[in-house]
Amino acid sequence: MKSRVTTKQGDQGQTRALSGDRYSKSHLIMECVGSVDELRAQTALVRLLVLQEKPQAHEHIAEFLFWLLHTYFLVGTECSDPMVKHPEYRKAALAQTHVDRLEAEQMDMEAKLKLSRKFIVSASNVVSAHVDIAATLARRLERNVVRLKEAYPEFDVTLLLIYLNRLSDTLYILARYLDGKSITPVDYSVLER
Repeated sequence: MKSRVTTKQGDQGQTRALSGDRYSKSHLIMECVGSVDELRAQTALVRLLVLQEKPQAHEHIAEFLFWLLHTYFLVGTECSDPMVKHPEYRKAALAQTHVDRLEAEQMDMEAKLKLSRKFIVSASNVVSAHVDIAATLARRLERNVVRLKEAYPEFDVTLLLIYLNRLSDTLYILARYLDGKSITPVDYSVLER
């Protein structure tokens, strides 16, 4: 029986991007695609944890995270084919409406929070800690997209970078929202113990 997943085409350390081009698995394009995969997997885990912990109370958050997971496929498409060699493979495109929704979700959560002016040293629960990880993965993806833009100056990342910047902010706010009133600010006196 032949596997539907294993093609053996990557056995020599190369893989094919959506553009149709083959690259080393360490190529910047593949780094970006891998960063999207990491972020997608972590966000999916967060959604499952939210549903497991408080399904009714956080139904809107679970729905928002499900929407986010779908936007990551748009991001992955842009990273995998930065020169738009195969526009026919794009099911949809990242748009201003996606940025608008991120901003609206963030503002909605912020309106329900009293944010500390101090740095947060740690999340207060497992779910918010996992959201913090997702936020760091979004920032890593953003850095990788900047590197990809530097390597391919014609790659139009204008909206993509705005989206990723808003995404990391929104995830950070989501982590604080899920912290509830239990925040753990930095306490430098700990260093003197």
